[in-house]
Amino acid sequence: MPMLAQFPSWMMFVLFAMFMGPMMRMMFGARGRWDRQGRLDGEARNEIKRLEGALANRDTVLDDLQQRLSELESRLDFTERLLAEKRDPAQVGER
Repeated sequence: MPMLAQFPSWMMFVLFAMFMGPMMRMMFGARGRWDRQGRLDGEARNEIKRLEGALANRDTVLDDLQQRLSELESRLDFTERLLAEKRDPAQVGER
């Protein structure tokens, strides 16, 4: 225990910080995606391209669904107007 008393408290923090970086990389698997120049490796690039393609496909599907929903709303409005026109003369004749 006397050896620990010789280290200043800030040195313990520095040692802790030095070991936490590699420990976190090991735990969360960030190793191997970046090379020394900060570029992604081939596998990561392929994964990004695949995800961008999937997002573009999803955007296309969402646009199609929004267009179909808009068309459905206009048809519903038209049907409601037709039903309202048929209902109004019947109510006037009953009174």
